[in-house]
Amino acid sequence: MEVAVTTDVGLVQRHNEDAWCAEQLHRNVTLLAVADGFGRPQGSTASALILDAVREVVRRDLKRAVPPRSLTASDVRQLLIRAFCHANERLLHQSGGGPDHVAAASTCTAILIVSSEAFIAHVGDSRAYLIRRGELVQLTTDESILPELVTSRSGMPRGARHKAPRPLLTRALGLDAESIAPKVTHHTLHPHDALLFCTDGAYRALSLNDLQAAANVRDQRAEWVTDKIVSLSRSCGSVDNATVMLVREAPEHGAQSESKADSPRRAPRSLTVGFAAIVTAATLAMSLMWTADTRFYLGSDAAGQVTLYSGSPVSVLGIPLHVARNTYNLTSLNLPIEIRQQLNEGLGVASPAAAAALISQWQRKAPR
Repeated sequence: MEVAVTTDVGLVQRHNEDAWCAEQLHRNVTLLAVADGFGRPQGSTASALILDAVREVVRRDLKRAVPPRSLTASDVRQLLIRAFCHANERLLHQSGGGPDHVAAASTCTAILIVSSEAFIAHVGDSRAYLIRRGELVQLTTDESILPELVTSRSGMPRGARHKAPRPLLTRALGLDAESIAPKVTHHTLHPHDALLFCTDGAYRALSLNDLQAAANVRDQRAEWVTDKIVSLSRSCGSVDNATVMLVREAPEHGAQSESKADSPRRAPRSLTVGFAAIVTAATLAMSLMWTADTRFYLGSDAAGQVTLYSGSPVSVLGIPLHVARNTYNLTSLNLPIEIRQQLNEGLGVASPAAAAALISQWQRKAPR
């Protein structure tokens, strides 16, 4: 997976209100998202607050998953819905907004990739595209008034190419106390598929043909492409904050040894200086919720042997989010039912040494 991001404050805005994240939660699970908001509740941009809340719930719910331990596609959809509803509630609470006053709001488009399965959750008019065999396909629907206008053959509303009118959002997080459930769709990624994320300041002034041509440049690095799209948008009249994230080889997740990058990030006003905000596969740091050295638990393997695992005692779409570290000469059937129940749920231990000490106690008490 190669990820690049270009984000730019624009020509008239004082602050960049866009945010993005690209975070590897496990060796086969990656969360990607962009958000475009307004308002700064308690000093943070609305978009950053939304992405932080979404990531928090995704991490928490995956960690808390309990037997039967295998999350289905429906479970993943519900997880994303809970994440967006929680983000909506947090933004309303921290901004002090109410029925007659909107203090802050944000769009959010997130994709949770589990192996080669992509779950897309979307509210607002930031976009996600699929690039497959040179064709650019929009995966999300703009929730704004502008797309309801008559479209031209270029793939954009008439008059928008030069005037670049600002659309009126019909849905956004932070507008209503009622939880706003995202639209969630599910796509299977193919080898060499790429994903493209754009906030409206990046795509609004561009035709579909121009965007597709720029996105399909393969003889340049991904960061060249994201910067090119933002540059094209500026040349066509867009003056708003603009963020573009390109994810090449989307089904191929990063190595487990990579670490987390600070995100969302902001680029300086100048696009030239803005290259410092570009992240590539070589430099993109991704956090791991389940690292090999920090989270351990005891469970039973398929043969009933007590085993030390690192990770989380859960599987997503049949993909385990844990690895076996050590199998002990102890059968769970020889242990009291209370301990067997704890092993079934995953009994957390502080370290391999703590696990070994606990196993020694059990072995002394186990029937011979």
